[in-house]
Amino acid sequence: FFPSRHRKMFPSARLVVLLASVALVAGHGAMVYPLPRNSIDRAPAGPDRCGCANMTAECNNGQACYWYQQGCTIGCPTCDNINGRQQTDLCGLGKKPTNNDPRFRTVNLNCTVLSEYDIYQHNPWRAPGSAPVVDACGLAGGTPWPQNVSEWGDYVPTAHASHGDVGSKMLPVTPSGAVWKVGGQAEVVWQVRANHGGGYQYRLCPAGETLTEACFQRTPLPFVAPQHVLLFSDGTRQTVPAALLSEGTQPANSTWARNPIPPRCLGPNCSAAPPFCAPCPLPVAGRDCSSCDNTPDPKFPPPCNEGSKLGLCSGNQPSDYGSVSVMDVLQVPAHLVPGRYVLGWRWDCEATAQVWTNCADVLLQ
Repeated sequence: FFPSRHRKMFPSARLVVLLASVALVAGHGAMVYPLPRNSIDRAPAGPDRCGCANMTAECNNGQACYWYQQGCTIGCPTCDNINGRQQTDLCGLGKKPTNNDPRFRTVNLNCTVLSEYDIYQHNPWRAPGSAPVVDACGLAGGTPWPQNVSEWGDYVPTAHASHGDVGSKMLPVTPSGAVWKVGGQAEVVWQVRANHGGGYQYRLCPAGETLTEACFQRTPLPFVAPQHVLLFSDGTRQTVPAALLSEGTQPANSTWARNPIPPRCLGPNCSAAPPFCAPCPLPVAGRDCSSCDNTPDPKFPPPCNEGSKLGLCSGNQPSDYGSVSVMDVLQVPAHLVPGRYVLGWRWDCEATAQVWTNCADVLLQ
């Protein structure tokens, strides 16, 4: 069913154990530059839990990678806030995936589309932008309740934020220093922490408007070129190709970028031993069915030459070799009125029914 790359044993037993253990977390990621409002807990005020790399030597993102929502499947009106790994159509409305080309997918690439083995077909990246969100700037800890939940659904409370806080309502304006020219180009950076594939988009909403998904969807920002720049925590950079998708997306024909960092383990029971794919029983026993492609192998070729440094630009970050972030260059639309805007970053996962959202303040001149 899967080619030989999914059947080989990893050369390092230690790495298999490590990847299997970190796969118990849900996918985590964050905007790094411009500095997001979601970094409200950055040091010295609070913990640095995201381990990012940036265009400068210093990179402290606080808990920005803990603002998300879960239980969000394509074509549904709302997220259920509970089921990140059920691998089913949570609302039962039957929307079919639009992102079926392996060139733009990130997990389970060798399955037959829409077969019983295509278990991740209901997750957000399979129809980019069509899964709902609870809040366009994210929920602290991923659920609207004050209690922490499993699989890294925790949020360390500080004087500034606590689990269940709604980003668009409570995160204050955070000067980022980003000044963009209308009609010009702008650099942005994001990071992956716990990697469940998928892809992302940047959008703008005027700062004076309510920060809703509808507002952000009015102004998606195009990528200038089909390439990313990988930023490593040792200060080195590498330009790599980008897989940009604009068919079957929402807003219609807007461009999204595939996450260039391939995932490795996708969930509990990650193993290099068969079976490599099994259909999810319905109903799913418990809360997880990551039963296909859940091996320590990268799901597509890493964008850098990892050599003996397995995980350098794949899997969860930071690796034993530091962090890697992804820089893109965006086109700022020429029709926009100068003024203050909020930049929205949205990451639709493929291996889980989760969406990460961050917001940052920018000035357009």
